[in-house]
Amino acid sequence: MKLTKTLVLVNLFFLQSYLVRFSIGGFPTNLQEILIGTTAIIFVIEIIKNRAFLQTIKNIWTHKIILSFLGLTVISVSLIATGTITIPPPLTENLDLIRHLKFLFFAIILGFIFLETFQTKKQRSSAIMIAGLGAILFGIFSIIYNLFGYNVAHDLRLLGPLDAAVYLAFYLTPFFLYFSTKFIDSPHKKSYLFYAIILALLILATRSMGAIGGSFLVLLIYIVKTGKFLRTKISKISLLVVFVIIFGGIFYTKILPTFQTEYSSLDERGEIWTTAAYLLKEPKNALFGVGFGQFQNQYFENVTTVLDKQPLDFYVLQPHNIFLLFILNYGILGLIFLGFLIFQTIKKIAKSKNPSFALFIILYFLIHGLIDTPFFKNDLLILLIIFLEMGLEVSAKTANDSTPKLNPSKPQ
Repeated sequence: MKLTKTLVLVNLFFLQSYLVRFSIGGFPTNLQEILIGTTAIIFVIEIIKNRAFLQTIKNIWTHKIILSFLGLTVISVSLIATGTITIPPPLTENLDLIRHLKFLFFAIILGFIFLETFQTKKQRSSAIMIAGLGAILFGIFSIIYNLFGYNVAHDLRLLGPLDAAVYLAFYLTPFFLYFSTKFIDSPHKKSYLFYAIILALLILATRSMGAIGGSFLVLLIYIVKTGKFLRTKISKISLLVVFVIIFGGIFYTKILPTFQTEYSSLDERGEIWTTAAYLLKEPKNALFGVGFGQFQNQYFENVTTVLDKQPLDFYVLQPHNIFLLFILNYGILGLIFLGFLIFQTIKKIAKSKNPSFALFIILYFLIHGLIDTPFFKNDLLILLIIFLEMGLEVSAKTANDSTPKLNPSKPQ
């Protein structure tokens, strides 16, 4: 499985390769999809060669997160196809639906191959480190990209080639948390601190208050849970100072402009949440959702009527709240699934003496997800599925870094 491992690591390192877009025979695709497709072909060839194809197929049933996303999406698409959920335009022409289905398909494929290829906690942690180094490289590339004058935000937030600063922050923050928790656990490994500092500076450059505040809260919970770095007055005072600076910055840059100006990001979110609440007043929408990947269509059609004025933004792909995201995508079943994820995450963090870093990354997604939800997107959906599986499933083996052979009679 050496070639599969190499290809998975390449995929993780170059997670933003979906930005390299082109067409094959008139079919729009991107480099990320080609890499994942190639990885999938090699993976199938190698498990057949190792006589592990049937066992690998059976292993699908052990990945409950992947199965849940698949099941919820199949139900939603079936409701759309049967007309229970009405969407404009016709199903075969709905680009938002097709785009979201592609995102989910490739995320599940790579997530499954990752889990089956790296089967121990140590292997998975090492693979995430490779992905983190790729995030650092992309962050540095984003700075250079902006310095050359490309895609620069009007308020000089770090964007790079991405559509919004929050997308970049959401991509970088899980790896900042990974390196930070690793350094807290092993303070003698200065490389973890070095990588965490670089990522912290990049996240600060995005000026995403959700990422900055969310990651601080998660790290604070991790420090309290592990009982480290809170043994002296200096450390406690330092954390208090950082807390005041961060949340003072959030108040000054996000909350205060809501009262002083006619536009702020919170004003825009207020319009989005008001429109989403209006959609959920329809019992059918509350029960079934508005359809997988259909929030943009519904928001565009209803926002002017709901607000009785022109909105600050007509193009809103997601409802900027994780509860609204799951119920509008999947209906009441999606909300139940989200409740299960939250319950399991908190329970595992509370009960475990040495909780996995993946649990705290999930916690970050949940906290930042209260105000931003770019989850169903190429790179972030891949990370969401992988970290949910790593944190909430118990399939990873705790033995030393020795993956069990797929076929005992043949070396991998």
